[in-house]
Amino acid sequence: MSLIATDDCLAELVSDLSEAFTMFSNEAVSLSALLAHSKAPVSPESYHELQKQCTAEVQAFEEYLNRKEEIFSYLKVDSRQP
Repeated sequence: MSLIATDDCLAELVSDLSEAFTMFSNEAVSLSALLAHSKAPVSPESYHELQKQCTAEVQAFEEYLNRKEEIFSYLKVDSRQP
């Protein structure tokens, strides 16, 4: 499915949203890989890496949510967030 945005601002917002989702997806894959290779008990170094990657994933997801809210605001659509 291909969408054509006739509004340049909306096109840029959607592009930013797509980029933010890609970053989140990449961070989630990295965290998943770290978790798959971690062994019990977790060493302090491994724990630090997992914590660092988890933080990166959360930050990327928050960026994605912010971009989505920008689109909702631009379109003057109510968010599903309370």
